[in-house]
Amino acid sequence: MCTGLALTACGGALTPEEAAAEETAALATSEAALASCGTWSSWTNTGATSCEPRSTCGSEWRCEPNLKGGDAQSLTGGPEGLIPVCPPGESAVRYDKNGRFNQQSSYRVCFDAAGNYTHTEYQYQSVFSACGC
Repeated sequence: MCTGLALTACGGALTPEEAAAEETAALATSEAALASCGTWSSWTNTGATSCEPRSTCGSEWRCEPNLKGGDAQSLTGGPEGLIPVCPPGESAVRYDKNGRFNQQSSYRVCFDAAGNYTHTEYQYQSVFSACGC
């Protein structure tokens, strides 16, 4: 490929396509040299937890006011027992029981081309731990 510095040796100016391809390659090389990050650390619990519905923890029925009698959620049966008989004006609704989730983090350290520290990157995830909260 011809470069801007070698125009005469290559026989003239670059076409717009050649110039764009050269610029893209140079940019990719420059960006790669700017920063290099290490591998991600293993996931560790941050100590924070959350409590959220989890279908694998089972479900329970509750009577809720002001729902339509034909609500699809109220008609779904489940292993946790029969649909309760609710007072007039209320419908049975199935809710998933709660599960505990651990918040986890991981990090990696990044350096410039000279090997100087530039920044640390973090990522987070929420991992199911157990049923109940």
